[in-house]
Amino acid sequence: MPPLAVCPTVRIQAGHYVAEISPSAGGRLLSLTYTDGQPPIDCIVPWRSEEPFHPHDWPKAGAFVMLPFTNRLAPAQFMWLGKDITLDNASPTQQGLHGFGHRRPWQLMQTTSSSAELHMGHVGADAEWPWSFEARLVYQLSEGELTVQVSVCNTSAEAMPLSLGWHPFLPYAAATPKTTEAWRVHAQRQHVIGLDGLGRAEAGMPQGPMQTFPLPLEQAGTVAYENYSGQIKLPLNRDWQLALRSQHASHLLIHTPLGFSHVCVEPINALPGALLYTATAQKLLSLAPGESRSLVCTLGLEVASETSNRSA
Repeated sequence: MPPLAVCPTVRIQAGHYVAEISPSAGGRLLSLTYTDGQPPIDCIVPWRSEEPFHPHDWPKAGAFVMLPFTNRLAPAQFMWLGKDITLDNASPTQQGLHGFGHRRPWQLMQTTSSSAELHMGHVGADAEWPWSFEARLVYQLSEGELTVQVSVCNTSAEAMPLSLGWHPFLPYAAATPKTTEAWRVHAQRQHVIGLDGLGRAEAGMPQGPMQTFPLPLEQAGTVAYENYSGQIKLPLNRDWQLALRSQHASHLLIHTPLGFSHVCVEPINALPGALLYTATAQKLLSLAPGESRSLVCTLGLEVASETSNRSA
């Protein structure tokens, strides 16, 4: 599998925000910087290198979309409409990880000073995914935030499973236990997935009331939140917090790596392991021929305050 090239990149700007994107490196967002400050503020962990990288060994920086499935699939096989599906993604671990949209080049379709539109087509009968689809990815900057919109249309002759997600690497090293106490996640249910991310979270249980959970930033691990509120705020430093919002993403996964100064906060529309629960997957993930599914995420800076922290 050839390395993914990072260059050439696309730069967009609006207000005090500047974003850099690499279509060839899986359509990745390389950086999002707020420039009205000394020094400028990184809203995601920036990707500084221009060197190509192996598709299964990417730098832990930037942000990418997950499709046609999200998070880990171990083993990389599942049952779909009575058929055994085995995916060959050439991973050293033989796992499916975040789909493959982030491991293929995207085509830059059009740009403006503040936006970029990318496309990726997948032809079916492929060992990585036996269905055809067309994907569209739009980055749009405004004066207040970055909007990321991804949509996928099933161009196959039969229904296929599809889940979408966004995977940003967010900085939080400047936060201390004292400053993180006020930040919360609002969701119906919490699932502890484990440090390796191989745990499963079965959906379909009876609906419950919304609950409030503290952000899991104090120790390494992976936690999924079922039917979360659609927004979360995270500490960045003493003066600023990050506001992440999503549409069409029922769930949220937070991964705090061991020994790293970042946290992955991932809006997703399927819980980890959903493809392995056959009946649930066919009910929740099925996308008919000609139909589309989308996900919209926004990320921006807000002034940190005790009031805004607790209202996240």
